Amino acid sequence: MGFRSWICRGGRNYTVSLKELRLDFEATLAEAIDGSGYAHYGYWTEGAPSVPTMKALGAAQQAYFDLMASRIPEGTKSILDVGSGTGANAAGFVKLGYDLECLCPSEHLNALARRKLPDSVSVHDTLFEAYETEKVFDLCLFAESFHYIELDTALAQLARYARNHVLIFDYFRKASNAEEDGTRGTHSEFLNAVEAQGLFEVVSDDDLTEAIIPTFAVLEHIRTKQIAPFVERARETFSKDYPMRTRVVEWLFGKTLRKIGRPRGRAEKFLATREYRLILMTRRQTSA
Repeated sequence: MGFRSWICRGGRNYTVSLKELRLDFEATLAEAIDGSGYAHYGYWTEGAPSVPTMKALGAAQQAYFDLMASRIPEGTKSILDVGSGTGANAAGFVKLGYDLECLCPSEHLNALARRKLPDSVSVHDTLFEAYETEKVFDLCLFAESFHYIELDTALAQLARYARNHVLIFDYFRKASNAEEDGTRGTHSEFLNAVEAQGLFEVVSDDDLTEAIIPTFAVLEHIRTKQIAPFVERARETFSKDYPMRTRVVEWLFGKTLRKIGRPRGRAEKFLATREYRLILMTRRQTSA
């Protein structure tokens, strides 16, 4: 999954279009099931569910949001949501009484966000790296978006816009993983960069990888045991009714459709290459 993060960083046009289409479908499905439309991983306090359903995933995504919201320090009023995606998190924070401003370079995702957010919330079609404003915010929030930003650039922007706090709920590349996949840095590189800058203090730093991992098992079960059989039945029916058109469809999409039912082992790969953390930083007090 990593639902919104890659798409909010941009990329080749055809890749963005496919991922945005998938994200639009997932967000719409989530809204139909539990009304949230969250596009991030789930947080599973009791491990994988006995019945892996979209409803269970929706509950875990709500738990993710609730945990993230619980870490916002007292006194916070304004939040800059970096990588706001479909706007589901922002909508949740608006309901909690926070003033929000949102950033995401995807015009498509921002259109989804604007439909669910009040007019008082500004949604900017931009990267955090390119964001320019005279405003400062009590807290800058990154939910599955920080790992695509170059560390030095991110910290420089935070120095400008984070008045008091930074909250990061995201994954980092393990030091043993040298794979070039868009994940910018490791956890230790992040801590070293924060220390070198000297403006922020890490006040809490929790490894929640094990509580995030069940997301993959649930998604794989839904994909291979529910979606894949339906797709196969649809392909068979379509091929009988429209044999000529089927050839074209199979030529264009057959390879992708055949992959739907194959296990991918994403949980094992994630555990081997990533660590998922919830980090709160507070700006250090400067002496007068």
